[in-house]
Amino acid sequence: MRLRAAALSIVGAAGIDALSDEQLVRQAGLDPADLREHYETASACLYATYEDVAAAIYEDFAAALASERGWYDGLRAGAVALLRRLTAHPAQARLCFAEILHGDYELLHRREASRRRLVALFVSELGRRREQPELFSMQLELLIGACFQTIAAAVTDHGEQPLESLVPELESRAQVFELTAA
Repeated sequence: MRLRAAALSIVGAAGIDALSDEQLVRQAGLDPADLREHYETASACLYATYEDVAAAIYEDFAAALASERGWYDGLRAGAVALLRRLTAHPAQARLCFAEILHGDYELLHRREASRRRLVALFVSELGRRREQPELFSMQLELLIGACFQTIAAAVTDHGEQPLESLVPELESRAQVFELTAA
């Protein structure tokens, strides 16, 4: 746990390029043998840290989605929960939405898996409710991808405004997908 917290702290403060085996064990206050015993490398520790953050985002999104009746309100609640988490934890925001853009293939692969997991959650919830069957998973993938891009741009720009202020922009993107009965 100390290694993951240290990895997140380093990436949050200085970016992914600042993360090294030596820096990680120094920040965690551990011996290099501790890193090798648990993760082998700082990169492996970073990937585990990403998975922790992605799981927390998923849980927040799932709880928010379940608390609302309609798909649109559920998506909005999930986006608000995500933005609140990222505002409260800027290092998590940087890891998941800014540092991911540096081209680390493994992180990109993990983020893609996280995005697909959110889409699957949404499709599953819609199916369970028998709601909006016309909203295909491809549309949801595009919508969630667009939301991720909006968040990444805001995090990368280090904007002065809190991330929750992105809600209206995310809502406007979701309106493109709002379907009416035929």
